[in-house]
Amino acid sequence: MNLDVQDKEDRLFIRIGGQLLYSEADQFKEEVLPKIGQHSIVTVDCEKLEFIDSAGTGAIVRLWKECRMVGAELELIRVIPEVQKLLHMTRLHQLAKVSGIDEVA
Repeated sequence: MNLDVQDKEDRLFIRIGGQLLYSEADQFKEEVLPKIGQHSIVTVDCEKLEFIDSAGTGAIVRLWKECRMVGAELELIRVIPEVQKLLHMTRLHQLAKVSGIDEVA
C-alpha cells in the first residue's frame, strides 16, 4: 500500500495506491484517523488503489465513522471499476460519496 496524506485547508486529502489489505489496514488507520478532527471534508483518491479486502473495507468504514463523529464528509474519488464493484457489494457507497474514475467528484 502506498499512502500520501496531505492537509489542504479544511480538507484532508489522502492518496492511496496498491492494495488495502489486512496487513496494511492498521497502518492506514494509524496514519489517517488522528488527522480527521480538524477537517470538514476527507477525500480519498483511489485512482491507484487496485484491490481492497474485507479488512481494508473495515478500515474505510472506521474512517467513515470517525468522520461522522466529528461532522466531516467522506468522499472516495476516482475509484477504478474493480474496486467500485467491491464497495458496492459491501454497500460502502451508501455511507460515503463514491465516484468513479471518469466521474467528477
